[in-house]
Amino acid sequence: MLKKLLVPFLILALFMVVRCDKDDPTEPDPVDEFKLVADVGDVYFTSYTTTSGAGVNVAISAVFDSLMANSNAYYIIDYRSGTAFADGHIKNAHNFESGLDELVANMDNGTIPTDKKILNVCYTGQNASAATALLNLSGYEAYNLLFGMCAVDVSISGADKWQTQIAADERAGDLVATVSTTTTTYDFPTLATGEEEAAEIMKDTFAASGWTISANDVWDNPANYFIINYWPEADYLNPGHIPGAYQFTPKASLKYEISLNLLPTDKTIVIYCYTGQTSAQVATYLRMLGYDAKSLLYGVNGFAYTALAAHKYAGAPTPGIYDAILVK
Repeated sequence: MLKKLLVPFLILALFMVVRCDKDDPTEPDPVDEFKLVADVGDVYFTSYTTTSGAGVNVAISAVFDSLMANSNAYYIIDYRSGTAFADGHIKNAHNFESGLDELVANMDNGTIPTDKKILNVCYTGQNASAATALLNLSGYEAYNLLFGMCAVDVSISGADKWQTQIAADERAGDLVATVSTTTTTYDFPTLATGEEEAAEIMKDTFAASGWTISANDVWDNPANYFIINYWPEADYLNPGHIPGAYQFTPKASLKYEISLNLLPTDKTIVIYCYTGQTSAQVATYLRMLGYDAKSLLYGVNGFAYTALAAHKYAGAPTPGIYDAILVK
């Protein structure tokens, strides 16, 4: 008889324990890793500046002036091969000859200082832009050397890449003004790194490779991609854009509550801009959010150089003009 009376009380007690545990206000809510990263991205890509408010792309002329005034103005990271670095580099630069593969490890081990301006240097400015995105989003003050070593001295190994690329100009007459729109929305990707801070999540999801695509691949198979023209609308219409590309306005779109949900999770996203410097940053960010995103190498400069009125590679610098800050 006692057992029969105890059973209902035991069931009730168990229910209350489970209920209290479920409603325990001290139990942490699950971390929405996607939103943590997107909140940081919303801020950065709205201003597109460093932590001090300066522009993220810096011209070699400005770098030259800074280094002539103070040889330690930047902590300089050069992502080119050891061979190219030995052939010529900016004085005091640190060679990450494995490229972006070394970036996260050198953030974690303290090699990259948090209290200095970081100048990222590569051949063309595109790998350096990817590094600049991760570093700025992680709280560093990082800059990309615009056009890389191609803007410094084209006699150095590999520093003729921009000259070679813009010479093709094979699609200058193929840009269109037809507007493409999309209203299809998608769920956001799910990130599950187990980290609880945006900087750690981004380091876990940062892709050192696989984030670029050639113009020929895109032009030959445009239907295979969700193509983003990352320009103001006026330039999207004139000089025009890749057929089928959607216009997303820099600093105003690709935000958590605006248009990120327009990006497909079942298709490769290709972002292009004028030179590939900005699209490299955007593609890097989108990949850290879990999208299959790629930056179109060299931007429109790489396939329709003469169609552009501005935002163009200026050509080879005058030989020797920057020798005072170089080791050759």
